[in-house]
Amino acid sequence: MNRRALLAGALAAPGLAAAAKAPQAKPESIILWPGGAPGGAGVIVKEVAREVDDQGRKGRDISGVREPRLSLHRPAGATDTAVLVIAGGAFNRVVFDKEGEEVCRWLAGAGYAAGALLYRLPGDGWADGADVMLHDAARALRLLARRTGAKRIGVLGFSAGGTVAGALTSRAADVAYAPVDEADRDPLRIDFLGLGYPYLNVPASPRQTLYPGPPKSPPPTFLFHAADDARVSVENSLQAFQAWKKAGAETALHVFERGGHGFGLRAPAGSSAATWPDLFLTWLRGQ
Repeated sequence: MNRRALLAGALAAPGLAAAAKAPQAKPESIILWPGGAPGGAGVIVKEVAREVDDQGRKGRDISGVREPRLSLHRPAGATDTAVLVIAGGAFNRVVFDKEGEEVCRWLAGAGYAAGALLYRLPGDGWADGADVMLHDAARALRLLARRTGAKRIGVLGFSAGGTVAGALTSRAADVAYAPVDEADRDPLRIDFLGLGYPYLNVPASPRQTLYPGPPKSPPPTFLFHAADDARVSVENSLQAFQAWKKAGAETALHVFERGGHGFGLRAPAGSSAATWPDLFLTWLRGQ
């Protein structure tokens, strides 16, 4: 692999993100488990939304999730594509605004239905441990497909949310939970996958069992990462690119020289990392 070429990154056609139309005003909040999330007999945490200031903009980091839900953003017009957005948060919180709601508003403005997932966390005492994140993601993906009627449906995950997105794609055939309604009898479709600075290659960690590597028949996959990420090494994306490509995926990788970790849509204007949204839209329109 020519890493120098990868580090260069590519410039997208200008104006794709800027030309987005305003999405419908208010997102729809969908409770994933109307009768209560399963396996919660030993769960005593309470949901807490902590306001944080990140790069000069406020947002909520949410922990203690007991009522997982999907915040569905619809575009102003019709669409045949929906995206499940899974925020990161180091598996102890969900960075719900910066990597969830903000991203969904942007996607809806670009003409796509998008749902921000607020998912349960593995350290909160759920009976199924870390798999509760996959159960919530699988249920949300099925509900998103049903509610939007999308012909194409995909997942976009950031950091720890990238772990969940990658694991959901790899383990789609064995993510099982007790069905709630007819939506749970639908096949788990993932037609495309986006992974932003994903947390995948962590030695001697339970997360390694959560994400086993690419599936046998992977969907088209878009990866992006900053080379100076001090929290999640860019090697995660470099190795994932090689592994998914070897498994047969049509795979795009963009590595930016600066950006750090967790930039979402907030990379500094003029930095190469700030081009990833246009690059992603260009790629998605070509799928």
